[in-house]
Amino acid sequence: MMNRTKHIPVMLQEAIEGLNIEVDRWYIDATFGQGGHTQEILSLGGKVIAFDFDEQNIIAGKEKFVTEIENQNLILVRENFGKLQQTIEQLQQVDEISGILFDFGTTSEQLTSADRGLSFSGQDQELDMRLDQRLGVKAKDLLAIMGQKQLQKIFEVFGGETEARKISKKIVELKRNGQFITTVSELVELISEIKHHGSRNIHPATKVFQALRIAVNNELESIQQALPQALEVIKSQGKIITIAFHEGEDRIIKNYFKKWEKENKGIQDPKKVLKPSEKEVLTNPKSRSAKLRGFIKK
Repeated sequence: MMNRTKHIPVMLQEAIEGLNIEVDRWYIDATFGQGGHTQEILSLGGKVIAFDFDEQNIIAGKEKFVTEIENQNLILVRENFGKLQQTIEQLQQVDEISGILFDFGTTSEQLTSADRGLSFSGQDQELDMRLDQRLGVKAKDLLAIMGQKQLQKIFEVFGGETEARKISKKIVELKRNGQFITTVSELVELISEIKHHGSRNIHPATKVFQALRIAVNNELESIQQALPQALEVIKSQGKIITIAFHEGEDRIIKNYFKKWEKENKGIQDPKKVLKPSEKEVLTNPKSRSAKLRGFIKK
């Protein structure tokens, strides 16, 4: 079981204002998590179709939003947002979609879930990192089967890790000697030995853990699949709001929005990326890397 840690939705006010919620209109929360954004949409009179491929989030959501589900104001779907369009087409009670919200940050609960190997505190836990237990490959499997250059690329591209070469080289050296990295503590110890002069504010293993999580869950591929589908399912003048926390995520979003604008499919709104206020960063330090973008369909 997971230790439930309260997740604070990032840039909640900016996201909800961007969606411009109208009473009895349908909205998609593509990244349900603990339901913070969904709750706000419902409180303003909107209806929500919420996606999450994490079974534990869906179970918790069904307990939290019993009345809203019974009143058919909320539909919870256990599915990756990469299958957004086909899922919406199967929902007969939904006529048109007025807006879609993507919050690509992993919830606090998932990050502090020791039994998935996502948290540095779960020292003896295996390196799993799957947010959807139906996925086959765990983080420890990637470390076991990938070569030095493959691992280096994952750490650099998905994590921005400056010591990617040294870390990947050490992992492969240990494998050759029959020592496979399978637990959180083993990976943290290896990284800490290489990065012993890192930042005081950020754990030395943060970037490698982020990179492995993104690789295991095919996160960037899912974003590339979901955004064109989002544009298809929303009505004219409907809004797509995205909140990204990683450079790779934000680059994909930015490129799509620019491309669509050139193709006269709509406009970016806001015109420039929004970042959290200083006040929010002080109260919720995890919001510091958040970037919010929006697009209105023509």
